[in-house]
Amino acid sequence: METELPTIFSAKRTSFVRTSVIREILKLTVENSNILSFAGGLPNPDLFPKDVFSSVMESVVRENISTAFQYGDSSGYEALRTQIAEKLTDVSWVSSRSITITHGSQQGLDILGKIFMDSDTNVLLEDPVYLGALQAFSPYHPNFFSVPMEPDGPNLYWLEEILSQNKIHVFYANPSYQNPSTYTWSLEKRIKIANLLDTKEIILIEDEAYRYLDFEGKVYPSVSSFRKRNDLTFVLGSFSKILSPGFRLGWVVVPDLYRNLFTAVKQGNDLNSNQFSQVVVSKLLKTMDFDVHLHSIQSFYKGQKESLVSLLGKYLPEVKFSLPEGGMFLWVEYPKGTSKELMEHCLKNGVAMVPGTEFSPASRSSSFFRMNFSFLTKDVMEIGVKRIADVYRDINT
Repeated sequence: METELPTIFSAKRTSFVRTSVIREILKLTVENSNILSFAGGLPNPDLFPKDVFSSVMESVVRENISTAFQYGDSSGYEALRTQIAEKLTDVSWVSSRSITITHGSQQGLDILGKIFMDSDTNVLLEDPVYLGALQAFSPYHPNFFSVPMEPDGPNLYWLEEILSQNKIHVFYANPSYQNPSTYTWSLEKRIKIANLLDTKEIILIEDEAYRYLDFEGKVYPSVSSFRKRNDLTFVLGSFSKILSPGFRLGWVVVPDLYRNLFTAVKQGNDLNSNQFSQVVVSKLLKTMDFDVHLHSIQSFYKGQKESLVSLLGKYLPEVKFSLPEGGMFLWVEYPKGTSKELMEHCLKNGVAMVPGTEFSPASRSSSFFRMNFSFLTKDVMEIGVKRIADVYRDINT
């Protein structure tokens, strides 16, 4: 029997690579424009400040060509790192030297997995957990543990049980408007868990990709800002949700102890992040009223969320979900039928969602689906919810 070449030549770690059903669904929706997608975490393109983007890019080409079109510092464009340190982080010890610009926050996750994880590493995850983190960490084959999530953060009883019974080395968390659950850690849990991590000497990888998407403009303090062990604290951020994912720029706050190692590993990935994008984003932050821009995003997504909540209440009153404070998703429980069956029938009926199984560290079956509300117009969302309702009724009658 002929053996597939990847099985012969691939490294053992590739057997642990997880695929992303979200990327596959997005590919499917591109190929078939009749499919309405609640699947992706796509920012609404109407929120891109197109005129400002255009004028800033033109000025970069005219005025900064020698910098913007060259190789750059592996840690990132100094002016942008300074802006991030001053405006977009809240840990007391941060400086421009602490910031490394990455190719989206996803690259930061991969680098941290490469630095800290192997088969002897115990990694604690939220359950459910961001699929991209599972994809980034799984090739290094760590031992995954998971703590169940509540609307105000991790279940403290189970968290303390896990930490008391196991030597956890790394805790990956997405405390603000978590993807996919939309849950947001309370201030009390942020302080409590920061102290627990200090006591147990656990590395925290804090993913703050959605930090600035609160519907009322609130900004929660990071968990990292309450830690005394700065040497065990990494914070990831991203411009994808607050400017544009097309820039492919994120950042990681890296403690002094690991700065040289982090940079060396990054150099093995890409030498430096997109220099043109960095110069453009830096100039954008100087040119535009960033607070006004954030407010427009927050206000728009609040309206979109209210529309999807209203539509589900009208057409599918039996589904359950918590009302998020911010972000781009609803975490919706469909109490009857399997997620696989519902997803397959929905796709045949021209609508897509992401089944909750994809966000389970143990790939457990789930009656939840993640539904995005940021991208589709309200009229199109109504058509999509009607299609889902039709499928759900057909399956359960």
